[in-house]
Amino acid sequence: MSRAKNAAPGPAARQPQKRADAQKHRQQAGAPQPRGQTGAPQPRKKPGAPGFALKLTLAMLPVLTLALSLGGAILLAGNFSDALNEAGRQAEAQHLLQCYALESDLLDVAARGETVTDSHLARYGSSLADYAGGRMAALFCAARETAGDEGPGGAADAMQAVYSSFAWEEAPTGSEDTYRMRRAGGRTYLLFETGIRVSGGPAVTLLTGHDVTNVLQTRNRALARFWAMELVVLACAGAVIALLSRWLTRPLARLAQASENIAAGAYGERTGLSGGDEIGALSRSFDAMAAAVEEKVAALELSVRQREDFMAAFSHELKTPMTAVIGFAETLRDVQCEPEEQRRAAGYIYSEARRVEALSQKLLELLGLSGAPPVLRPLALSDVCSRARTALAPSIAPVALHIRPAPGVYVLGDGDLLTDLLYNLVWNAVRAKPRDGRVQIDWQPAQDGAKIALTVRDAGCGIPPEVLNRVTEPFFMVDKSRARAGGGSGIGLSLCKKIAEAHGGSLLLESTVGEGTSVTVFLASAQPETPRPEEEAQP
Repeated sequence: MSRAKNAAPGPAARQPQKRADAQKHRQQAGAPQPRGQTGAPQPRKKPGAPGFALKLTLAMLPVLTLALSLGGAILLAGNFSDALNEAGRQAEAQHLLQCYALESDLLDVAARGETVTDSHLARYGSSLADYAGGRMAALFCAARETAGDEGPGGAADAMQAVYSSFAWEEAPTGSEDTYRMRRAGGRTYLLFETGIRVSGGPAVTLLTGHDVTNVLQTRNRALARFWAMELVVLACAGAVIALLSRWLTRPLARLAQASENIAAGAYGERTGLSGGDEIGALSRSFDAMAAAVEEKVAALELSVRQREDFMAAFSHELKTPMTAVIGFAETLRDVQCEPEEQRRAAGYIYSEARRVEALSQKLLELLGLSGAPPVLRPLALSDVCSRARTALAPSIAPVALHIRPAPGVYVLGDGDLLTDLLYNLVWNAVRAKPRDGRVQIDWQPAQDGAKIALTVRDAGCGIPPEVLNRVTEPFFMVDKSRARAGGGSGIGLSLCKKIAEAHGGSLLLESTVGEGTSVTVFLASAQPETPRPEEEAQP
């Protein structure tokens, strides 16, 4: 008897150690910790990896630099070309004026009947250079022996300089359609060339040089200003692009942070971002995914916790009778007892063994309902109630079972399961010790006749409202001492709930402490099966 009294600590004392072992196993396996636990692994960022905002900034700056450089080059090239063409037109106009003046002078000399000499051309060239305001000029005259030769090797091939103010050696090229450029002494000149021929006089070529260095210097200054401006613009644009990139990529950073927090175990983390663009849609999808993950994790945690509670309660339910059985068996084996005491010990061993057997049967039924769904067919409700009365009648006395007649009422279900459901509901009502000594089985149509509401009522002690939603949990008992004294194990209502769910229905519990309890199960209404012709023909 001493071993029956000194029981080992219950499962409640082992719960902290079991949870600590489970947490340690999750940490060793690298699995995410449940919400609210400390010690969750913190995400580690890769060092030195450039952010997306920096990548976007570095990608935009070359594009902006290329666009500004290309636009500036086109603009400066256009301005320089326009300025150079304008300077060329002005220089050409001045050159033509000088050509007209030279031709007029040569005509005057011919009209006076004089001969144009090299000294005359030299004096004219000197006065022409002074008149041109410092512009360079040169006069070339054909040799006397070839003055009248117009063929190849004539005037164009035998020109000699009679005057030149150029600082370098310059000779006519015979190209009068366009100008040419020449750099000398750090200056740039446009050279124009025109041949003049007066009847009776020698062939003369006028070559003028016009300084356009200021046009190139203006181009160079504009280019320097442009490069300075582009550097300033790029610096300012780079700062603005960096700020805009950080602002635009902030939702992505928030998404990344939220994903890292969720991976670390903070399943309640949400981005909370709004907006109608693609990032806003991505944020909403991410939050929906996170909510689904949180629900799944919560369901898994609840399943694990319920499984642990179930195993702990089951172990406790087995341990209590087994401890008593072992204690009484040891007493019978080691102690010489009186016949009456032996009968009492054997009776206790028998009753506890039957209770363990009933508990095992209930668990097998409960586990069996989690497998393949039962085959449902139309059943007469009166037959189901009759089978339950037959099974209960020998054991519930002195409590009387009153069943409302149900002629012609059919439900869709499994006969054995529905009988077991009524059996457990009536047994729970009997254990509640109804004051009037009766348990009532009633029914009524529900939901426009599509379902039948089958109710078991008693006028017993009732269930407190704070635990009413827990009575369908496995092994939960409102009054453990009363339930065990009556042979209860806390599985009956769990089994009833499983049976109701297997029939596509549910349990509705209504109870008032001191007044009684009613449990209603909703079953699908059905029509009676029509017997097949071959079945009717059988004797």
